[in-house]
Amino acid sequence: MFLAGTYELTIDAKNRLSIPFAIRRKLNEERDGHALYAVPGRRPGTLTLYPEKYYEALRANLPPDDSLSDDAYAFRQFEYSQSALLDPDDQGRVLLPQRLLQRVGLAKDVVLIAVRDHLELWRREDFEAFESGMWPAYPERRAKAIEEMQSLVAAPEAATPPTA
Repeated sequence: MFLAGTYELTIDAKNRLSIPFAIRRKLNEERDGHALYAVPGRRPGTLTLYPEKYYEALRANLPPDDSLSDDAYAFRQFEYSQSALLDPDDQGRVLLPQRLLQRVGLAKDVVLIAVRDHLELWRREDFEAFESGMWPAYPERRAKAIEEMQSLVAAPEAATPPTA
């Protein structure tokens, strides 16, 4: 699966978000499922949306609860309790839980970005600031990111973050 693009969207009064057709077309029912998991994003103030089956596969090989420290288990409890399965309606809209929207501070005007294997939902003003801040040093940042990615591909064990 490969996702890319930026979409300025609106969360309606009923907390529904319309997933763009270009994204829905890329998600294959058999391979990806038709739903999305919403989890708190890596960046504060965002939600990350993963295709249903992809997210479940990412989490399938994690260690069992009994093998985790109390801290790692507490994080697992927190992460899963703050996640939600979003089932799209016939028009491609998903209902975003109010508690998640409030917790991360998302309101009506949002930007949905596609980041390779997942989607991120940002406050519009935060994404505009991020985007504006990235452009001035784009060539240098690109070169540095490519170098880091190449080194991680060369040494895959360094790319594996600790699991919780």
